[in-house]
Amino acid sequence: MQTILVTGASGFVGSRFVRRWGGAYNILAPSHGELDITDAASVERYFADNRPHVVLHLAAISNTWQCEQNPADSYRVNVSGVKNLARAAALCGARFVFFSSDQVYNGNLEYGLLREDMPLSPCSVYARHKLEAEQVAADESPQSVILRATWMYDAPIEGLPVHANFVENFRRMLSDGTPLTFPVREYRGITWVGEVIEVLPRTFTLPAGVYNFGASNTLNTYETACCYFEMLETSLKCDAMIIPDAERFPDHERNISMSNDKIVQASNGDIFFNTTLDGLRIFLEKQKAGYR
Repeated sequence: MQTILVTGASGFVGSRFVRRWGGAYNILAPSHGELDITDAASVERYFADNRPHVVLHLAAISNTWQCEQNPADSYRVNVSGVKNLARAAALCGARFVFFSSDQVYNGNLEYGLLREDMPLSPCSVYARHKLEAEQVAADESPQSVILRATWMYDAPIEGLPVHANFVENFRRMLSDGTPLTFPVREYRGITWVGEVIEVLPRTFTLPAGVYNFGASNTLNTYETACCYFEMLETSLKCDAMIIPDAERFPDHERNISMSNDKIVQASNGDIFFNTTLDGLRIFLEKQKAGYR
């Protein structure tokens, strides 16, 4: 049985990975006290004691506002933490699998589904640090698999954390009747975390490199929201509850919607994501069937 070290195991993705795959792997899920990723000596000791086969690095400061306000903290966790883990993984022969972000594309001006080999010039602290961390991971551990993840969603599940996400925002809207506002000048993929969790182990054997990792989407975020609202089959009126915001991203339309062709080809089709809308439909069907 392979030993998988999961950083951020108590978080949104990590906790779901542990629950789904705990019987298939020997999973190490250290607390911050057991493994401080910003302390190189702590990381070295932990790896020497536990010898993982795979490192699934999910821990991060992912709140973009927090990163803008505290760039030193963001760098310490989101870049230096990656360096410490990737170096230790290489020294003990472990595969390093690292969650980056679709936000690395947030300075691009191109339209359509974006690909991994495009030049990047991210325009936020979080995105710049994620991009630098990608290079650090590749330098320290050349066999690294780097996954550019999208915004993810799930329903509340007992015992697992849930954050403000696309479908949760709708659930709250239907509960309290407060309309939601979505940008017209933004394009992004939005992925059910259940799809992510199901294919994550297949990333452990991918060729080294950077991969877009999540649902594609060619609709703007407002259009996506309107389509999902119609799927909910509520008696409420869409134009009263879903409000377009044409003022956000005034300098240029923000496109962070990604092509996942590379990962499909590299995995011979074993890693595949539904489009954002198809994923939402499947998610709703599973909800109606009692998914937990």
